[in-house]
Amino acid sequence: MKRQNLKPRKMMFRTHLIFSFLIGLLIINSFNIQNKILFIIIILLASALPDIDSYKSKIGKKIKPISFLINLFFSHRGIFHSPFLLILISMLIVITNLEIAAAFFIGCLSHLVLDSLTPEGVMFFYPFSKRRTKGFIRTGSLFENILFILLLALCFYMII
Repeated sequence: MKRQNLKPRKMMFRTHLIFSFLIGLLIINSFNIQNKILFIIIILLASALPDIDSYKSKIGKKIKPISFLINLFFSHRGIFHSPFLLILISMLIVITNLEIAAAFFIGCLSHLVLDSLTPEGVMFFYPFSKRRTKGFIRTGSLFENILFILLLALCFYMII
């Protein structure tokens, strides 16, 4: 009998993208966003950004030297999965453009929300607390695939 790998892992890249896309659609349909396409693109890019601290992630593989250096100093799901760093970076971006800052914040936050649904969870109050908010959705599991399909269906519904 084959033994399953029960090690908790991160949410799949595609699930992060489709969830952030759905959030972006909800926002551009609810608020007066000037550049809707740019807003969505930034949300999508930002939804992958917290995983820059893992050189094994999709974004980490694209910029491996940077991701490797970050991983030397910071653990995965540490400071780069912290709302405090996210708020700080968003405050710096808001100086140039409020919509870009909002898209960045929303994309990154959507990543943290989904990662908090996994068994590994997220330390929402890091570096002040190492307590993790955890869920039960395992990467690549049937439940994550169902979640992905539901999110995809909602996106199609929003577009049509």
